[in-house]
Amino acid sequence: MGIPINITFLIVSLIVFWIIPVIGIAKKRLVDDRFFIRQWLFPMQYWLQLFFERISGNRRIVVRILQIMSLFITYFCGLLMLMIFSVFDGNLLKHPEAFLLFEYLLVASIAYWFQPKAGKVYKTK
Repeated sequence: MGIPINITFLIVSLIVFWIIPVIGIAKKRLVDDRFFIRQWLFPMQYWLQLFFERISGNRRIVVRILQIMSLFITYFCGLLMLMIFSVFDGNLLKHPEAFLLFEYLLVASIAYWFQPKAGKVYKTK
């Protein structure tokens, strides 16, 4: 009798979507006043924010468009994840951790739509 798949999935998700990015942020000593709370609640999305700023040259409209696109990518990947769970077990109600992860990732994508005040120039650190 091994570890149930839902506990394994939850632990792996926590490691991939939260612990690894937090370790990366802590190692690089990235303390961003613009996104301080969001940076620690949604560290994977914070990495995406920095990446989008870097590739767009800090143009706000481009960063926002990329963030909106990341929401749709997250949504479709989440649906794919839920479909995979339904293949292994037809009753998705047995896997609330998949729904929680799906909702967490959607909220994380939307949280970065709201940028700091316009008129100020922010540089990626």
